[in-house]
Amino acid sequence: MPAWLARFTRPRPAPRPSRAARAGWWAAGALPLVGCLTSFPIGASKPTMVIPGVGYHGGFEAGWQHALNQPAYFTWLSNAMVAGTSLTLAARRDAPTSDAFWALRTAGLGSVMVTGIVYNAVLRGMEQDTLLYRFNDAVQHVVNPVLAPLVWAAFDPRGQITYRRAALAAVVPLMWATATLVRGARIDWYPYPFLDVPRLGWRGVGAAVSVVLAGFSGVLGLLGQVDRRLGTR
Repeated sequence: MPAWLARFTRPRPAPRPSRAARAGWWAAGALPLVGCLTSFPIGASKPTMVIPGVGYHGGFEAGWQHALNQPAYFTWLSNAMVAGTSLTLAARRDAPTSDAFWALRTAGLGSVMVTGIVYNAVLRGMEQDTLLYRFNDAVQHVVNPVLAPLVWAAFDPRGQITYRRAALAAVVPLMWATATLVRGARIDWYPYPFLDVPRLGWRGVGAAVSVVLAGFSGVLGLLGQVDRRLGTR
């Protein structure tokens, strides 16, 4: 392998984290963790959101089933990945070195950024009718999509987003979309309107998923470029 290509495919050794880095990771991990945890009482107290014009008829009443359904939302998953990887970085003496960890870290960053873009562009303004709901909405859809990449840029060790890890990271939203569509066909419910198979058909949903995955890949490419630029300074 040429030396110039090896620099972009092999992770670099991570230096010992500073106190400022640990503080940043604690903040970037605790906030989305609170967002994920507050999703459960919201689900227990509110039924599934009613979206006009959808083609499916399933859903969940307020209660434990809707509370346990919260991880089915991509918002919850993306915030959970950011929370888990940020808190891991904050708690460890040395940064992890495994491909699995950094692929999950990369997937979380890309996912939460896509979540913020899609939600604020398409889905914002739906039924945030309680103080807890508005807090949860702000944390998961507005604050963390900005905070997570800022903390990553400021404190994460550079050179960890390799082509291999980016490819592994791209598997996460693909697996989520596949599981969501299979489950949706069984329970007649989908978490987002662009996954509405009864109304859009498989071709329409496939096109929408392809656009989201392309956007996700573009975000990963952007993170990789920023990572390399920051690493040369």
